[in-house]
Amino acid sequence: MIAAPFISFARNASEQTPRQKFDYIIVGGGTAGCPLAATLSSKYRVLLLERGGVPYGNPNITRIENFQRTLADVRPDSPSQRFISTDGVISARARVLGGSSCLNAGFFSRASPEYVARVGWNGTLVNESYPWVESVVAFFPEIELFQSGVRNGLLEMGVLPYNGHTFDHIPGTKVGGSIFDHRGNRHTAADLLQYANPRNLHLLLHANVRRILFRKPKGKSHQF
Repeated sequence: MIAAPFISFARNASEQTPRQKFDYIIVGGGTAGCPLAATLSSKYRVLLLERGGVPYGNPNITRIENFQRTLADVRPDSPSQRFISTDGVISARARVLGGSSCLNAGFFSRASPEYVARVGWNGTLVNESYPWVESVVAFFPEIELFQSGVRNGLLEMGVLPYNGHTFDHIPGTKVGGSIFDHRGNRHTAADLLQYANPRNLHLLLHANVRRILFRKPKGKSHQF
């Protein structure tokens, strides 16, 4: 069952009406796919394909005290899919709407300006995107005894300056962000779909992509 009221545009892939036309097709409803789909849907018809289900209603995903249970779940329908990387490290990839933001430990930080410049992104657009995301999924955690001890230890070792609470990726010691709110509830990239235009976005869950056909104006199609 889809618990989030703003996902009125979601359905199982088996229920999809054939021969619909879309301006954009996004394969994967993860940390990049969800905000991209929401953004494009403001002007275009978008199809978002996700091979898993939704995170809502699953306390192993949504509650901070349970998130390790999802990583340890190796059942075929688990939101977490274990795999071994090319260098032999056991890891997990997400199989759920929201992607890795449904599985990770929830630390949130902005990219450094140096990284943005190195990968060739538009710095102005990057900075404009942060408030849009952070208003939904980023929070400053409450500092408890353990975190205070770590912070004080870093300062004693000379990891300066102390930057206080900030989402910025800057040198020194800081209190960064978390996608878990003060009640211990996880907020994921799937939450960003509340920005989507429900008339233009079609979300198919449990969808497997085997072939993609591109049709030229003359009527010839190319299969990849």
